[in-house]
Amino acid sequence: MLVGQRTCLWTAGRETGALVSFLHAELHVKLTVPSTRQPTWPAILFAAGALAGCGAHGGGPTTLQSLPDAPLDVSFEVTDLEEGQGPPVENGWLLAAGFTGWLYDQAAPQNRGRVFASEAAALPFSFRLGIGQVIPGIDQGMVGMRVGGRRRIVIPPSLGFGAQGTNQVPGNATLIYEVELVAGAEVPFETIDLWVGEGEEVVYGDSLLVAYQGWVFDLLNRDNEGETFDGANAEDPFSFTLGAGEMVAGWDLGIVGMRVGGVRRIVIPHDLAYGAASRPNIPPYSTLLFYVNVLAIN
Repeated sequence: MLVGQRTCLWTAGRETGALVSFLHAELHVKLTVPSTRQPTWPAILFAAGALAGCGAHGGGPTTLQSLPDAPLDVSFEVTDLEEGQGPPVENGWLLAAGFTGWLYDQAAPQNRGRVFASEAAALPFSFRLGIGQVIPGIDQGMVGMRVGGRRRIVIPPSLGFGAQGTNQVPGNATLIYEVELVAGAEVPFETIDLWVGEGEEVVYGDSLLVAYQGWVFDLLNRDNEGETFDGANAEDPFSFTLGAGEMVAGWDLGIVGMRVGGVRRIVIPHDLAYGAASRPNIPPYSTLLFYVNVLAIN
């Protein structure tokens, strides 16, 4: 699953939907497959270069309203509708947000033209701010928001979808977004030992047998367990060589120093995982969460 060149995340015969227990009984903790809620990835918020031919998320008629060939003389503008609470979010933070996007219409009330995309705050869109996962106007416009806050962002085409547009947004369109920040956290690379083993300490070069479970990190789910994408139990463990480049970088960095019998929670940001690439059940730019139990050194 974690090998950089593998295309399939699943090992034949592995029952990924089953209850997988990693921890010693004394911890009374089990790793279970979480809810089947699928993460949402509305294409209309992604960088314009990735949108050619993509459909929009959200309602509204598919007939595009008439817009001028040249961009409107409207500047980038940010207005807080509700302030929210807590620390202001910064570039690099993982966010969950609901939003509605309109085409800017000078003749419409509040300049709200046709809705071209929306995502309810009850099922928010998750992304990492300031890394180019979304259009520049969203990256720039959401910096400094606080959880619970609502913000109106007016985005000229140079910070939106440019002259080319998309199949839901005409070329040179000025946009209006109203976004609600549901959650936000820094979510750096992190390891937490849930159980410190009593066996030998693992070092780079060791051939290991491990049990593990992997999820897409979810700010809103219990224990941050989003969509599960792979796992191996103690009866059918996973074997690899630590530090040999077989795995994503965060896996190697997160396991070194564990002891045989130990259990560790590892949070891996996208730049130490698959980056902008996707894998089955792992969307682009995903932060990953693993629980790993080192069973043996071969």
